[in-house]
Amino acid sequence: MYFRSLRYFVAVYEELSFSAASKRCFVAQPSISVAVHQLETDLDCQLFLRHSKGVTPTPDGKTLYPRACKVLADIDEIKHLFHESAPSIPLRLALMPFLSGVRVSSIIKELLNLVEGLDLTVVDLNEPSDARIISSTQRTQDEAFHKLWVDQYVLAMPPNHPLSLMDQIPLEALDGLAFISRKPCDIDDAWHFAIAERGLQLDVKATVRTEEYALDLVAAGLGVSVVPSHSTGHRTDIVVRKVANIELERVVGFAYDKQKPLSSELLQAIRQGQQRFG
Repeated sequence: MYFRSLRYFVAVYEELSFSAASKRCFVAQPSISVAVHQLETDLDCQLFLRHSKGVTPTPDGKTLYPRACKVLADIDEIKHLFHESAPSIPLRLALMPFLSGVRVSSIIKELLNLVEGLDLTVVDLNEPSDARIISSTQRTQDEAFHKLWVDQYVLAMPPNHPLSLMDQIPLEALDGLAFISRKPCDIDDAWHFAIAERGLQLDVKATVRTEEYALDLVAAGLGVSVVPSHSTGHRTDIVVRKVANIELERVVGFAYDKQKPLSSELLQAIRQGQQRFG
């Protein structure tokens, strides 16, 4: 068993995609596939279920993941024992709720991989911080803002929902429809304006705080909901459709105080993140 195979396995597990893992590891996708297959052969088990949207870890894959992370961390620690320690660079990074966990993890890995000596602490949005990953609507006038990615909003519904037969959903089709609302929501103003402009009424069955809760209620058949597409990629119990004639999106970026510029190493890592999702 090679350590490289474990690294590739962890990348696939966290990205839920062989192609995304290959981009993250800067190797060809067949190399990732071969390494994971060899790992499955060595362990005599299946680590992932392959499907059209990517992969889903099996119970054996979920068992291996924390152990693989520990092995890789131990290897990195051994390497660091024989290298001169770099000066510590403290960074308190605040995260807004409802972000794509895969994308945030990728940004954090970019920071840790490129900034030697980074002492990173992830905090809630309401805590003191040196930088924030937030929606552009939350940016203050005193902050510099570097766009990381754009979340497109889609309509989520159960697989057997009548609207699932349509490629795009006109807003008028939502009139009187059972709906799962979220508070807070970055597109709340634009969404309610579009609904009110057309004189439509939504039958709000529940209001929740997180996308995950909203998707769980959608999957249970209690209604439909408007959510960022990046939060739906790992769900097999829902389907999503674009809402016609309206663009609903939020811009997610890296913000920090203009009067407290970050180090050049940190800014370079952020630029790498922009290129990854651009």
